[in-house]
Amino acid sequence: MRQFFTLRYWLTLLALGVLVLLVAKCAGDSGGSARPVDPGAGQPSAATHHVDLLVPVFQVQAPGGVALTDGVLSADMTLQIDPTRTMLVTAGTPGAWNCPLWERERECVVAVDLLGDAVLWFEVLPGAPTVAMKVAPVVELLADNMVRLSNGWILPRLALVERSCSDETTSLKQFVDTFGDTATATFDFELQKIVKVTCPRGGATTTTEVSISTVPVDNVPVSTVPGQTTTTAEPG
Repeated sequence: MRQFFTLRYWLTLLALGVLVLLVAKCAGDSGGSARPVDPGAGQPSAATHHVDLLVPVFQVQAPGGVALTDGVLSADMTLQIDPTRTMLVTAGTPGAWNCPLWERERECVVAVDLLGDAVLWFEVLPGAPTVAMKVAPVVELLADNMVRLSNGWILPRLALVERSCSDETTSLKQFVDTFGDTATATFDFELQKIVKVTCPRGGATTTTEVSISTVPVDNVPVSTVPGQTTTTAEPG
C-alpha cells in the first residue's frame, strides 16, 4: 500500500498551519482600537479647517486620559481656557493631539472649528499663554481678509499685515508668492488674527523711499527736499 504520511506531507501541513496563524495575526492587528495619545505621534491634518478660535489652554481635564481612535476623540474632555471659561469637547469629535505635556498647566494651545458652542474639530498644540504665537506660513490670500496656512487652517488677518524681511516686497500677496511656505506667520491671541509674516531671513519692516523734489523755474536754483522714509501701507 502506498505511503501517504511522508515527510513532505507533514511539512506541507506545517506550512499551511503557519500561514493560517500569520493571516489571523494580521487581521487582529488591523482592527481599530482606542489608544492613549502618543506625544508627537498625531500630526496636523492637511485638510482644510476654519479655525474660529485659537487660544492658550490653562488646563486639560480628562480624568481617564486622552485617547483618539483613528483621529476621533474617544471620551469627553474639558479644556479650561481661563478661570471663568471652559470648553467641552465631546467623544466622537475629530481632531489631532500634538501637545506632549498636556497634563501640566499652561503648556498647550487649542485651535477649534465651532458651530455655536459645539466643537466640530480641534487640534491641541504645544504653546505658552503669551500674547501671540508662531503658526504655519500663509500660502493663500482669501476673500474678506482671510488666509489659508500651509497646514490647512483658514484664519482671519489684519487689513494691514506687518511684513518683516530684509528683502523688500510691495504687498502681502507678493510676499506670499515670493516666500510661500518658507516663511512664518504670527497670530495674536487677543485680536484673534494673523498680524505679521516673517521671511526666512527676517529683517526690518518693509518701507518705501519717497523722494520729493522741485523743478527749477526761470533758472532760479531751488533746493530739493531730502528723501523721506515712510512705512508702506499694506495693499494686499
